[in-house]
Parts: sequence; C-alpha cells; structure tokens
Amino acid sequence: MRALNEDNVAIDADYGVAVVADGIGGHRAGEVASRMAVDIVVERLRDKIQHFRAGARQPTPLQFAEQIIVEANRAIHAAAREQAGCAGMGTTLAVALFIGQRVALLHVGDSRIYRLRDGRLQLLTRDDSLLSDQVEHGLIAAEDSRGSHNRHLVTQALGAAARVAVHASEEKVLRGDVYLLCSDGLSDLVEEADIELIVDSLKTNLPLTANHLIQLANDNGGYDNISVALVRVLDAEPVVNCKSWFSRLFGWLKPSTPEK
Repeated sequence: MRALNEDNVAIDADYGVAVVADGIGGHRAGEVASRMAVDIVVERLRDKIQHFRAGARQPTPLQFAEQIIVEANRAIHAAAREQAGCAGMGTTLAVALFIGQRVALLHVGDSRIYRLRDGRLQLLTRDDSLLSDQVEHGLIAAEDSRGSHNRHLVTQALGAAARVAVHASEEKVLRGDVYLLCSDGLSDLVEEADIELIVDSLKTNLPLTANHLIQLANDNGGYDNISVALVRVLDAEPVVNCKSWFSRLFGWLKPSTPEK
C-alpha cells in the first residue's frame, strides 16, 4: 500500500549470503540507509569469504561478519550527518551467512530470522524494540503484544548512533532446514503458526513459498513493505531464493513483480 519501498534484499548463492534490511526515515532516507547497508555488507562479505576459502581462518566468519556490520553502521551514521535530507535515517538488518555445515546469524532492529526444522518454526532473533523490552520485563503480556502501538518503535538500528550492538550467533545447519529472513511487513501481519504452515507445506518450492507469505500479508492489510528471503539447506550447501517488493536481486534470480 506504500508508494515508497524502503526495504532492500540481496542474495548471493555462490557465497551463501542472504540479507534483508528495512529502512527508517522519511524523504527516501530510509531507502538510502537500507541500500547502503545491503551494498556494504554484501560487497565486504564476498571479499572476506574469498580470503576464508583461500585458507585464512582468523577472524572467523561470525567475527568478520559482525565487524562488517559495525563498519556499515559507521558509514550510514556518517552519511546521515553529512548529507542533506538524510538526517535521522537508519535501517534494520538481518544477515545469514552459510559456510559449509554452519550458518552465522546476525541482526540489528526488528527484521527477523526464523528456522523451520522438522516441521517446527522457531524464531532465532529477538527484536530490538520497545515492545520486546516491555514483554521481557513483564509490563505487557505476550498475548497482548500484537495490538500494541509500541511494536514499531525500534530501540536500535544501523546508522542511528555512532555505535551499534550486533546480535550474533552461530549454529550447525541440518539437511532440510529452511531459514526465513523477513522485514516486519511480514511478521507484523502473519501469525507464526501460519508462517510455519506455509513454509512447511511449500518448502520444496521456495518462490511459491515466498509468494504465499507475501500474499497472506497483503490479504491481512499489507500496510508496510514486505520482504522475504528463504534458504533451504541441501547437504552442506544451501539453495537460496529471495523475493522483495521492487528489490534488485543477485545471482540467477529475476526481479519479482510487486504485489498490491
């Protein structure tokens, strides 16, 4: 329903990278921030992964991915201070980096990473939001959180401050795992039980899975930009597919048609 898309998504199947960013800030500034984040992270990850594949083992993939996100934060923060019309811009970020049998998961803000394993969907990230803080401290019941006006108030975003605390973890992937990265345009409008049902039912066809998730979010209101990236693990190597409104996709994927 929005005229301007401030989400950006990138995938690179050759390097095992999936990224989703949701921009914050008016006058196109959010779009600038999310594009900067995606471009910087993907470009720098490719370079570091090449060195890692060539034999470099320090730092680890989780460590260098976190360092790159910190660098992206500094660049966005500097641009927000120096460029006219970009004051106050920022972006959420969710990154999945697959190397061998492991995946590094990193995020800032309220874009999420889920994993479907053995038919069960699990949220692997915690939103940087006022609402999450309130639920965690018992100020609001979890069952009442979906109707809260505080759900869109993020407590942390790339570019919002000179320093950022990146949430980072690493885990072993299993054959058949499906990882879902999404902006809050999906998670705000589609219940996790419905996400689980769709991903589990359609996981052998990732483009169809993405279409169904986005269509359901649109059917439920579609008031925000909706971006989805899906990764299915086949043995040690992931197969990656991605869909985003007006996004520029990498690799062999073709740009998708925006859905109203």
